[in-house]
Amino acid sequence: MATLLSAGKAAAFQMGKGDSRNLVGPSTGAQDITLNYSVFQADEEFPQHFHEESADIFIVLEGGVSVRQGDVYTPITAGQFAYVPSPEVHGTVNTSGAEATLISFQAPPDQALYRGERDPSKTGTTPRPPENHRTTVRIDKLASGNASEEGTTASWAPASPATGTPEMRLDYYELGQGGLLEAASANKEAVWFVWGGEVSITAGGDTLRASRHEGAFIPAGEAQTLRNDRNETARLIRCEAI
Repeated sequence: MATLLSAGKAAAFQMGKGDSRNLVGPSTGAQDITLNYSVFQADEEFPQHFHEESADIFIVLEGGVSVRQGDVYTPITAGQFAYVPSPEVHGTVNTSGAEATLISFQAPPDQALYRGERDPSKTGTTPRPPENHRTTVRIDKLASGNASEEGTTASWAPASPATGTPEMRLDYYELGQGGLLEAASANKEAVWFVWGGEVSITAGGDTLRASRHEGAFIPAGEAQTLRNDRNETARLIRCEAI
């Protein structure tokens, strides 16, 4: 059964400054994947940290931030994502001078993040990359590579095991009016997020409507059907644990 996700109803968690909320994770019953939603004002920072076993994908929806690794700042803007494998030290800083909105996926979930065990203000230490570190963080566009087009639908697969992301598969869709998408979750959970527009999502016999900055959590093994009945193109992000 699909579960509707809404940032306004999600539990907040403390990690530096900014408004960060956990929409999918261990506290909501997820075992394979997490989804966080964060809004940062100018100069606010999600502090540097690392995960012993988890990988992150975070996506800029609006505005821009810089990926911080020690004294190295790499800017990313709306429509771009960063893939951070374990155990890379990483954080984000809003260096854009304007509000920034991000989502992030993680697999497998790192429960220590939500217990505050990654927050330097609580631990008293901020991890840094080693000297002469060569990063393995990958930054790319959601609409990366050649689009697959069918009718009014265009899709991209910017991150997957085939592109060096063994923990998760990331897909991006632009679904035109009347467009229909079908997907299947195999042995792991998946998450849909609506970047823009509105769609109906059917899974496990239930149908729900998700609009801008809402989404759906899909348990393992459930088929999904998405439909756009509006005259506005829907921009959709899907992430599935591998």
